[in-house]
Amino acid sequence: MADSALLMRWDRIVPGREQQGLSLFGQALEYYGSLQSDGAIESYEPILLDPTGTAVNGLILVRGSADQLDALRRQERFIDIVMQAQYLCQDFAVTHGYLEAELHTRMGKWAQIISQ
Repeated sequence: MADSALLMRWDRIVPGREQQGLSLFGQALEYYGSLQSDGAIESYEPILLDPTGTAVNGLILVRGSADQLDALRRQERFIDIVMQAQYLCQDFAVTHGYLEAELHTRMGKWAQIISQ
């Protein structure tokens, strides 16, 4: 079961780069689909958000073990996608997160800290 996540989020596509952005989105979904089929990640989920006035209009959540996601971040194709997204999207970011057992472990540590 996945205990880690990578969250890739973005605001808007840089004006004039919309077609490139749409193409990259399709390439990224194809890439994550192949990683899931190969067992290199547990799953992925693209999410588009309604306009809210915040700097997040969409995201892709990739789930896997910490080892799987550490390996993913070193793959050339992943690095290429991230660098292209940084060029094409405003406020693009990749963030590591915690799920399931690792989430509970970290929240337990947080509970210990705040109880002191």
